[in-house]
Amino acid sequence: MTTRYDVSGVPLQGGYVAKQCPVRAQNDAIRPAEPIGPDPFTERLFAGGNAFEAEVVAEILALHPHAISVHGADAGAAETATADAMSAGCSPILNARLPSDYVHRRVGRPDLLIAAPSSGYRAVDIKWHQSLTPSTNKASELPGLCADLSSLAYEAAAFDGDFSARKSQNDLLQLAHYQRMLEASGLATPGPRVGGVIGTERRVVWYDLDLPMWRTPSSSGRTKLRTTMERYDFEFDFRLDIVSVAQLHLVDADAGLLVVPVRCAECPTCPWDDYCRPILEAGAGDVSLLPRIGWAQWEIHRDHGVTNRAQLAALDWRTALAVASGADLAGLREAAAGLTPDQTLVAMDLAGTSVKQLAQLDALEIRTVGDVLALDAPTARYSGSGLTSLPREIDLARAAIGSDPVYRRRGVDQVVVPRADFEVDVDMESTEEGVYLWGCLLTNRTNSELLPSGYHPFVTWEPLTPAVESENSVAFWRWLMRIRATAHAQGLTFRAYCYNAGAENQYLRRLGLSADLVAEVDQFIASDEWVDLLHIWDSQLITGGASGLKVVASLIGFRWSVDDAGGGMSMVRHDDAATGDEAARRWLLDYNRSDVEATHAVRDWMDSAVVPCIDELRNSNLTPSM
Repeated sequence: MTTRYDVSGVPLQGGYVAKQCPVRAQNDAIRPAEPIGPDPFTERLFAGGNAFEAEVVAEILALHPHAISVHGADAGAAETATADAMSAGCSPILNARLPSDYVHRRVGRPDLLIAAPSSGYRAVDIKWHQSLTPSTNKASELPGLCADLSSLAYEAAAFDGDFSARKSQNDLLQLAHYQRMLEASGLATPGPRVGGVIGTERRVVWYDLDLPMWRTPSSSGRTKLRTTMERYDFEFDFRLDIVSVAQLHLVDADAGLLVVPVRCAECPTCPWDDYCRPILEAGAGDVSLLPRIGWAQWEIHRDHGVTNRAQLAALDWRTALAVASGADLAGLREAAAGLTPDQTLVAMDLAGTSVKQLAQLDALEIRTVGDVLALDAPTARYSGSGLTSLPREIDLARAAIGSDPVYRRRGVDQVVVPRADFEVDVDMESTEEGVYLWGCLLTNRTNSELLPSGYHPFVTWEPLTPAVESENSVAFWRWLMRIRATAHAQGLTFRAYCYNAGAENQYLRRLGLSADLVAEVDQFIASDEWVDLLHIWDSQLITGGASGLKVVASLIGFRWSVDDAGGGMSMVRHDDAATGDEAARRWLLDYNRSDVEATHAVRDWMDSAVVPCIDELRNSNLTPSM
């Protein structure tokens, strides 16, 4: 991307700016209000990350007697020390500070610099999270290319067939930042551009920064797979422009800013959330408040004059289906002008309209000139935008401002949730090191006393080594399989439920690898006895908001038995629990018990509630509800 503004006055930026919300970069420059201080979870992340980095650095120094560690807070001295170490060919260099890139406005401190056998250096960052995930052999996975801490180098790395590399965009954008700084100073290794991440597994996971892996919008209106380097270059340069214009705005208030608030996943922990949120929630609410409407979708809506949920809800759903089919509605309307209303589309000269599109239009009962001209013009203008999700987004907007908290999706006549004689609700609690608690709520829905209902936690408060995690997880697994086998032996049905199975499945597969239970675990995950309740909910119900367990359970009236219930707070509490704090341990068990009781409550509600269908909503009875 070519920078459109003079960025020579922009302060030097670290790699973090490329991965943060563009509005945050702007607000950091203009400071439109008093920023919020970090919450306890964010403070914990900073402290824990620093402590973990210090542990890994100490391990590497012990393993590599010739390693160099750059000390001191003075930026100039640290740059000089790093440059001297690189000139001498030292490796690894820890706590490095690369030469400041004044032309491209970059500054950076990679945790490690690793010399290549030929020449130049590669950057490695230490991250307090897992960098590997059990492989499922999907084509979309990144192979786990790993080196031990004793060897470190890319040339010493080998593929681990059991694991794939975790795709953390934030981690890789940071590595791309260091790569550009190495290139600017002439210190980068020639050839393939790679960078490494050391996660809590304490292995270097190497990533190809030139591998197309991030799907982003393109000028054609479609999406395109881009490399990490391409993604970084766009994001970093865009934010330099944003900060440059923000600086002009500080001098001249009439100078416009480049970006406006758009809701994103970063918002809840952003220091500017108290400033942006009221702007987004004003009136009918910004369209970005709806699930899965990000910058790309928000921009399309803005370009079509739709900026709030009420305007989006007012679009025509049937016309949106035609938009989603890819039909050239603008061309159809132009071709239909002046023709008789009863003339069929098949009889018209429709250059560029495929047989498939004609069939799709026919299925929507759009068959004649009159049908085409009757399409809603504002909605039809979305034709060619590439927004295939428009029908879904219209329904989301209608659900968000409708009078009921939950609606059935179109085509869902009755909400169905799979049940069983013996049901087990499962929820795990984890830290950056792994899982320390598997909570299970057993419900006996028969008249027998064979297996009494109750809450069963499998927990360890010991430091989470792989062996400790595996031992606790195996105890949970054996109990779950024993309940399952007992039900089967009596000719009764069994199901286990979780809410959003991604995390549970990952740790179940880790359990399978550590305890030689891979086939058994995979068979269970693939069976209909392991139910992801989020999938059951999302496939049938719509709220216009998030579908997380805390949100959904609260909508149906469930309340947690602890204050500040949430995954972030559970990690904060675990730090205290690990030191022997009994109150923190009780809080975690109560919190986990509420989680599994919540999934049970959601399932019971789905089984009995009378829920209106979203297609019953009309524009006349849509009123914004805040």
